[in-house]
Amino acid sequence: MKKQSYLKGAFILVLANALVKVIGALFKIPLANIIEEEGMAIFNTAYNLYACMFVIATAGLPVAVSKMVSSSLAKKNYTEVNKIFKAAVSLLSLIGIAGTLVLFLGARVFVGFADSDASYLSVLAISPAIFFVALLSAFRGYFQGYSDMVPTALSEVTEALGKLIIGLAVAYILMPSGVENASAGAVLGVTAGTFFALLIMVVTYVVRKRNNKVVVSSLTESRSTKTIFIDLVKIAIPITIGAAVMSLTNVIDVMMIRRRLQTIVVTQDMAKSLLEYYGLSQAEVVIGQMMQARPSEILYGAYSGYAIPMFNLPPTIIMSLSMSVVPFISAAFAVRNMGEVKKLSESTLRITILFAVPCAVGLSVLAQPILAAVYNNARAASMLGILGYAVIFVSLVSVTTAMLQGAGYVMVPVRNMAIGAAVKIITNYFLITVPAINIGGAPISTNLCYITIAVLNIISVKKIMKPDLSVSGFVIKPVIASGIMGVGGFFAYQGVSKLLGAEPISMAFSFLPQQAPFTPVLGSERIKIMIALGAAILVAVIIYAVMVFVLRLIKRDDVQMLPKGEALTKLLDKFHLLS
Repeated sequence: MKKQSYLKGAFILVLANALVKVIGALFKIPLANIIEEEGMAIFNTAYNLYACMFVIATAGLPVAVSKMVSSSLAKKNYTEVNKIFKAAVSLLSLIGIAGTLVLFLGARVFVGFADSDASYLSVLAISPAIFFVALLSAFRGYFQGYSDMVPTALSEVTEALGKLIIGLAVAYILMPSGVENASAGAVLGVTAGTFFALLIMVVTYVVRKRNNKVVVSSLTESRSTKTIFIDLVKIAIPITIGAAVMSLTNVIDVMMIRRRLQTIVVTQDMAKSLLEYYGLSQAEVVIGQMMQARPSEILYGAYSGYAIPMFNLPPTIIMSLSMSVVPFISAAFAVRNMGEVKKLSESTLRITILFAVPCAVGLSVLAQPILAAVYNNARAASMLGILGYAVIFVSLVSVTTAMLQGAGYVMVPVRNMAIGAAVKIITNYFLITVPAINIGGAPISTNLCYITIAVLNIISVKKIMKPDLSVSGFVIKPVIASGIMGVGGFFAYQGVSKLLGAEPISMAFSFLPQQAPFTPVLGSERIKIMIALGAAILVAVIIYAVMVFVLRLIKRDDVQMLPKGEALTKLLDKFHLLS
């Protein structure tokens, strides 16, 4: 494998993910406008249940396949590569069928636990997606083991397009018949997208097999199919447990947030916030009584339907780096090239920090105009303002987990995730019931959860891979660069919004906002917000780019691993911009 192919593969996935996110926005934004907070709560309840089953069914095996394929390729054992792929397809087919049946037949039980009977049809509509995704993940793991990220990228874009076209169309058509049917129609788009993505992957595999001679001879003896099955399961089970811990925690979030909100005795400040800011009626909000079901649904819908999707954007880009690094670290460990392991781990962590910290600051500082511009609904601004900082820790968890898995230490992230999950559940339980915090307990607990996991993972990476992680280079300088960027972006937005007559960013921060929201706004006002936001982002990007080079945050090795890295290195060296 060429040195440059690591970040080249990541770059391909980043582009695909960027396109997927654009398509996702084209899906989620109109969807939120069609089915509103109540419908988004139904949609997200079904989707989170699916995500939990999906993770349990498929989280570990694609990584195991990628790791085993790359290790066998490093040893030039091509016969074994083919055996691994066939074993993976067989195993994931069975798991996919089982997962689909569990979700389909247990739909009524699941929605009962979630206290959301309205989600029943949506759960039924999404259940077949588990089978399609299970098979899809076998193909993705196989191609990623070859460090070929193009098929994965194509399938991701196809999946997003299927969700967009079919999900929006069916939701719009069914909305007159009720929000439950419309939400189920939107979820059906997710199932359709996974089917078309699988179709693309199968066609790609068949075409490549037909056009290329498959090498079946090997210099070393390959393992038996039985042994391969056992090894796949040995690697996959710990990874699956770790992923399931976090996914189950998200499902617990779904079940816990509403219930904990409904234990709050409504105070005068909370009543004013629910009545004026969230637009609920007097009959639904009674001071001195516990919060009713609909207010809790509205608060959860704002958090899950508006804050969470924006928060999820940066970490999904970082996932590209995670998927790319596994086969390379696995191959380096297979031939005991510890120098390459050290270099890869340093570069991966550095790039993660350089990307995640400014994204977190930008999301938090500009939360209000971002939500207003994207959704024409800024009610979740305080939630996103806190949640945005978790981008740093989620991104670090993603890449460090992938690094540890690639190195063969699959149980270490499991232990760390279990500890983080416990932190999240405990803090959720207590914080959400505090009237002044209420729904704000969810983003606070998310930060505490991922900070815990990230710290524990980094300690493990430091021991195993021995990267040089200076506090100055990995913490202080990126924080300084991002902090200056955040201040510049904030004042740029305030200045341009004042010139245009648009709503400035409110300096008041509260999980119980008292004044009526400035959104939804007229189209002309929203355009002004978009212009001011665009100007602020442009200023922030320029400031951050300057600070990155002023503080020498990019290393020569990072640039050399990019496509056309040698040429870029020479160009940057002319201006003495690399350290």
